[in-house]
Amino acid sequence: MKFKLLLLIGILFGFNELKAQNRLGVELGAGVPAFSNGAISESQLPTESTDVVFASNIHYLRKLAGTKNWYWGGRAGFEQYAFDFKVTQADGVGGIYGKEVNHKSSYLLIGPTIDLGIGKYRQYLHVYSNVSIGFLLNATQNTREYHLLNNPIPVSDLTRSTDFYMNSVICRWAFGLKQHLPLGKMWQFTFNEYYSFMPFGDLSRATFTNGNNLHPGYFSIQAGVMHKFRDAKRVQDN
Repeated sequence: MKFKLLLLIGILFGFNELKAQNRLGVELGAGVPAFSNGAISESQLPTESTDVVFASNIHYLRKLAGTKNWYWGGRAGFEQYAFDFKVTQADGVGGIYGKEVNHKSSYLLIGPTIDLGIGKYRQYLHVYSNVSIGFLLNATQNTREYHLLNNPIPVSDLTRSTDFYMNSVICRWAFGLKQHLPLGKMWQFTFNEYYSFMPFGDLSRATFTNGNNLHPGYFSIQAGVMHKFRDAKRVQDN
């Protein structure tokens, strides 16, 4: 009796493993850093100009046991940042002090993902969230500091490389919406939109930006393909 019970448990466990659904996908697209008053700090007349840059990701999801709509897994993403940040302040005698930061960087971001499929069966719409640790791949940053009066000759004007103030590790928290379009029984086209922010830390330390912390948000739109597959594990009757 005990043997039959153990065999039944083994068969049921094996069937559950066999039915477990996995999803593996890759997506390519574009992203753009997004500043707001809350991301800039308290300085006078800050302005930014941002560039649209390449972004991509590869992800793996697995359906949570006992659920029909919930998935968990991991994501590795590539994000770039390209922007000019400028802040000026009056000197009290008709001139201005100014600082400009020209920033370009790219990061590899890796972290866990939780995903919810909307719908009872088809689940062509998904919402998800993930937290990632980003590792700096390359960076170029130049900072210009100047003092201008109402004459053609500046009192001071210095531009220097500030790459060494870039942070090598960052943290980002993302929320996204994804649409799935079937390409076959086990393949789907995906369209992905997400926004991420830095809950703490900065891309670059504030030493050369009048105390302004450079931790912009990030909007991205990507498209790709996703392959569904089941576990290959089989029950062996020992």
